[in-house]
Amino acid sequence: MFSMNERIKILLVLSVSVIVISVIAVIAAIRMEKKKKKQIYKRPVYKGKGSDFWFSAYVFFDKFPITRKYLNKIRKRIEILEMSDNWTISRKTMKFAFVSTGTVVVMLGILLMLNMDMYYFMVSVITIIVVHNQIITMLVDNIENKLLIQFEKFLGDIRHHYHEHGMIDEAVYDSINDCPYEMSIHAHKMYEVLASDDPEAELEKYNEIAPNKYFKTFLANCYTVQKFGDKTLDDDSMFLTNLNYLKQEINMEMLRRKKLDYLFNSLAIIALAPIFALRFLEKWGTANLPELKIYFEGSYGFVIEILLFALVILSYKLINVLKREYTFNVTNEGIYKKIFKIDFVRSFVKILKNKDYTKSLRYERLMKIIGINKSVEQFYLQRIGYMLAAFMVCVFIFVNVHSITKNNILYNSEELIRAKEQMYIRAGDPAGKAKAQADIEAEEEIIKMDREIILFFGRRKASFEDIKNAVLDYGTIKDRELSEVAAARIDKKLKKYQNEYFKWWELIICFLVGGICYNIPYWVMVLRKKVLQMSMEDEVMQFHAIILMLMYIDRVSVDDILRWMEQFAVIFKDSISKCLNNFENGDTEALEQLKIDEPFIPFSRIVENLQSASDKIPIARAFDQLKVERGYYQEKRKIDNEIIVSKKGLMGKAIAFTPLVATVIFYLLIPFLMVSFKQLLSYSEQLSGM
Repeated sequence: MFSMNERIKILLVLSVSVIVISVIAVIAAIRMEKKKKKQIYKRPVYKGKGSDFWFSAYVFFDKFPITRKYLNKIRKRIEILEMSDNWTISRKTMKFAFVSTGTVVVMLGILLMLNMDMYYFMVSVITIIVVHNQIITMLVDNIENKLLIQFEKFLGDIRHHYHEHGMIDEAVYDSINDCPYEMSIHAHKMYEVLASDDPEAELEKYNEIAPNKYFKTFLANCYTVQKFGDKTLDDDSMFLTNLNYLKQEINMEMLRRKKLDYLFNSLAIIALAPIFALRFLEKWGTANLPELKIYFEGSYGFVIEILLFALVILSYKLINVLKREYTFNVTNEGIYKKIFKIDFVRSFVKILKNKDYTKSLRYERLMKIIGINKSVEQFYLQRIGYMLAAFMVCVFIFVNVHSITKNNILYNSEELIRAKEQMYIRAGDPAGKAKAQADIEAEEEIIKMDREIILFFGRRKASFEDIKNAVLDYGTIKDRELSEVAAARIDKKLKKYQNEYFKWWELIICFLVGGICYNIPYWVMVLRKKVLQMSMEDEVMQFHAIILMLMYIDRVSVDDILRWMEQFAVIFKDSISKCLNNFENGDTEALEQLKIDEPFIPFSRIVENLQSASDKIPIARAFDQLKVERGYYQEKRKIDNEIIVSKKGLMGKAIAFTPLVATVIFYLLIPFLMVSFKQLLSYSEQLSGM
């Protein structure tokens, strides 16, 4: 039989071998396929850059169900931001997959070489999965940042060409050739929308695939000017004024992202560092104080290790939540659908849903608000999954704590650790080393005798006399006085051993933990809603931009403005939709209800202005203060952004250093103090006995 360390080393060698063989096989297969079928795929021209190796690799891996599913997940995230051709997106998808999986393989190799046990290995793999997902997110974020920079330059080109001939669609068309490849795809699509026979329908289609709100706002501005004409106010073109506002918004967003990147630089590494340092700290601690092995290899070490890993993962996720105000969620509907097909599962979920139908409707509305594309049934399945997973993990921890404690009772002792310490200290003294070796062998014999007697009695009750007789029957100890000493020691161990079982109150704790985790998906949604509500002012600013585009158009109505607002709304979308549905029954009542539903003051002011406009006051007059207020809100947002970014930076630092501090305290300081305290008590007893 191989030891755990040997098995892990064998696993490492096999893993590396499989990776190397796989890479060679893939390259060979790609080359063979090229020779056989050179004309299967025609490569689009990409400004003369790159080779088709990545595309060929994508085609190869896309043939296998597992890798195809993995690549499609990455591809979907890229397609949200890019409208590139199949070849470009396929290459980029393969590059992202290579970087993320390559990093994971390197991390796994490092972890496998750390001479770790199976628990450490399993939790490390979980951490690697978290890191892998974050690498993909980081790569996708880079695409979005690059696209924003290109878009800002594109707006400058639009301004230049619009000055030349005053035609929106031609200005967009003339700017396409000046754009980098990624932006040119979007610009070409925008031109197609403006030049189509039904631009309004095409605009709605584009808004569904637009990468961010800035692209939507720009195209809406172009559409309104093309349809209703540009207005000149205070010798300024309204189209160009709105373009300036949009550029200011983009610049503000890019500065905010740069500052966040600077503040959060290396914080994720600091948060993850303890996960790689545990074994080094353990080796350093036991080298200086061998008695620490009792804690590191016992139930205390196991529980603290699990808690520290959980803390590291939680801290890492929180840092990324702070840094990024949105999260991309791909709901794996296939798994939910398969589980939901099971009869008893479907029946149970329907009972949960119908038991409190009002609450189910509230969940459904909450998911719509925060943009989660998931049914209520899937949400309940997710909650049940969290509960069952937490319950099983909790049971696993308790069972293993008892198993580790029993194993230490049977196979270890403080005397054995002290003897090994003396062996280490007297390594340069042959006589001392021989004595220490003899002490180790003697202690191992004592532990063996204790173990066999404990296992003999097992869960049965045993009196002191029964244990004493068992010691004498064992044959190692013949002296009755020494047998009493041994019996007292074994009796103490036996009681501890028999007390190590899964208790009723531990089961209650498992149920409580499961119940808490059942509510985690709901709490996460509530938290996301609160984070989203922090962006209310941003959405109001977008409404200001839309109203500024529409307010000087003679034929526009309050109903039209509300429909445009609904198209761009996220936080206020449900309330605006409700208002539009009630608009035919009475515009005044519908707008008043909208104010009640959304009491946010800046939004309420917009509604009040719409109420004034519905009373036959011209819309331009109703919103005459909007230009001044918009300037105020922009300045206010600059200051608020600086304050929020600074607060996030401080919170991020506190969260990043929490696992490190917890590791030092719970994995080093407390065990050191406990061992020192025990030694102090032992010396005190020895002194009092003299």
